[in-house]
Amino acid sequence: MMKPHKNLILLLFLLVISATGHAQQKPVLSQYMFSGLVLNPAYAGRHEYTSFTAMYRDQWINVPGSPKLTTFTGQTGFKDRRIGVGMLISEDKIGVHNNLSAYGSYAYFIKLRNGAKFSMGVQGGIDILRSDWSKLTILDQSDPVFNGSEVNYFPNFGTGVFYFTDKFYIGFSVPYILTSRKTQTEDFFRDVRHSRNYYLTGGNVFDVAQKLKIKPSFLLRIEDNMPLAIDLNANLYYDEIIDIGVSYRQGDAIIGILGLQLNKYIKFSYAYDYVISNLTTYTKGSHELMLQYRINFNAPKRHRMCPKPQYF
Repeated sequence: MMKPHKNLILLLFLLVISATGHAQQKPVLSQYMFSGLVLNPAYAGRHEYTSFTAMYRDQWINVPGSPKLTTFTGQTGFKDRRIGVGMLISEDKIGVHNNLSAYGSYAYFIKLRNGAKFSMGVQGGIDILRSDWSKLTILDQSDPVFNGSEVNYFPNFGTGVFYFTDKFYIGFSVPYILTSRKTQTEDFFRDVRHSRNYYLTGGNVFDVAQKLKIKPSFLLRIEDNMPLAIDLNANLYYDEIIDIGVSYRQGDAIIGILGLQLNKYIKFSYAYDYVISNLTTYTKGSHELMLQYRINFNAPKRHRMCPKPQYF
């Protein structure tokens, strides 16, 4: 049985984000650096090979109704063409809300004189928000505001740019530009807006020893009516098989990451967020899993393995 004080906390949380017309915040993955497409459409086709990445995030474990996020991305580049295409499908659950998103992306690459590349990308798709108010435990069961369910459809689009070399990258994106209301009713409980997010990412890979590399990186997040937020990360790669990472999310969590390159096709990675905010009274952290498959369809059939690890 769930503890009463946890039920109360969850209910208050849902009421606050709904009744005040708060902007709906897009969730942040701790392992975003391994799947750039979740933040920036200009990342589509960054490599000539094809990759598929699945992630699952269980946030604030042991808190009833806490966020649970599943994402699936697929992308491919083309050996003799300057374009890349990708897709992003995600399901974000929190409390009585279930947000299903489906987006397609397109990127165009320009090769610069110094050997670097610059890409411009766009994405477009739809969010399907399902809200089941009947799941809330309330005193007045006859209150129409808290009864029934509803489904709303919200198309959106975004854009981004990405500059990279073999070891350095920096990108800026606004993946969700439209900020229209989530519903068309005047009911205060449903006046929720889609917030506009701005992402600035960057990183560099350094050779430490013959089999050892380190990659410091950052993610700067700017959101309408929200304070500036930053993630600072450092990933250590050994022998192209094992990578260990640590991240600091400003005022929120310290994150540990362990990744294993199972073979030339498949990588598995796990991240644990240790909460350092006021939520530490109710939860100790979050779990996040990642599975990635890469294959080079441009190569002959017997040589389709991807020889190099994906640092970004």
